[in-house]
Amino acid sequence: MRNTVIRLLPALLALLLATGDAYAESQNEPPLRPVKLVTLEASGAALQRQFPARVEATTRSNLSFRMAGELLEINVTPGQRVTEGTLIARIDDRNMRSELDSARSRLELARATHERMRYTLERGAISQARFDESEAELRAARASFEQAEEQLENTQLRAPYDGVIAQVPVDNRQIVQVQETVAVIQQPGQLDVIFHLPQQIVQQIPRNDEVTPFEMAMAFEVRFGNSEKPYLAQLASYTTQASAQSLAYEVTLRLPQPDDITLLDGMSATVRLDLGQLLPASESLVWHLPPNAISYQGENSEQAVVWRFQAPDRLEAVPVEVGRLTSKGLEVSGELAANDRVVAAGAHRVSADMRVTPWEKEQGL
Repeated sequence: MRNTVIRLLPALLALLLATGDAYAESQNEPPLRPVKLVTLEASGAALQRQFPARVEATTRSNLSFRMAGELLEINVTPGQRVTEGTLIARIDDRNMRSELDSARSRLELARATHERMRYTLERGAISQARFDESEAELRAARASFEQAEEQLENTQLRAPYDGVIAQVPVDNRQIVQVQETVAVIQQPGQLDVIFHLPQQIVQQIPRNDEVTPFEMAMAFEVRFGNSEKPYLAQLASYTTQASAQSLAYEVTLRLPQPDDITLLDGMSATVRLDLGQLLPASESLVWHLPPNAISYQGENSEQAVVWRFQAPDRLEAVPVEVGRLTSKGLEVSGELAANDRVVAAGAHRVSADMRVTPWEKEQGL
């Protein structure tokens, strides 16, 4: 028995020494440091933007008289369909009819005088100059008559094309002025959707003398009211000068009148735009991070880096280019990808040899 114990002593001693070394090593291992992480949002989702818009009829006209007068007749109501030439409204035409009668009498007199002068000229009783005067008087009388006819026609307002009356902003027996809108007519079939693109976005769009980025983005998604159903619209036009008030550029889209929804002039809409189709490819690699996520540690003190979390407990320095400070954070670009988790705060206090663990917000804090 004693001999057996003696033989086991070296093995027991070796086991105790190994256990002691492991314990000492575990005591010397630095503890895991909690770090706050942020997950990079997918670039496609970050570039999806919405813009408020309004609906307008593609062909829309404000109908008005070319002269002032008392409105005697309104023959249409909002929503009414009309055909080309339909009488929309009429103003008092008594003065115009009187002027037309006077012009007709002067024309008849000038015509009779001209015929008499022709007969007299053939017999040599008057000079050629006197005959030419009568001919000039006849032309002037005819022009006055035609002008009086046109003035009488201008007392009637007719539909310029087949369409729908959108508005009638005046009342009967009202005195209307020249170019004052009496009715608004719109042509069904196509609609315009108008929205404004901010200057900050337009500034990032590259220029191309042959094809504009707007034209390359052939289709835009439009939603009307509270509906989530998208309708595709095509680019119709856009302004090249920003509004002085909003510093935004007006963009007009066009689409056919949908069959499953009633859309009227002035209704609200939302344009959903994928800026990835308009901005250069490098823009899709721009991420927005908190300022405290940027560090300048490393061999090159002028090179900005962010710390990417590598499971289970390590960090990796990723060099980045730092852009503008926006409302969403600092713009950074580099070898980053969607769903990467990077240190969001205290980046200047971490290093590659540090063991870390993601900080989880405790419930109730």
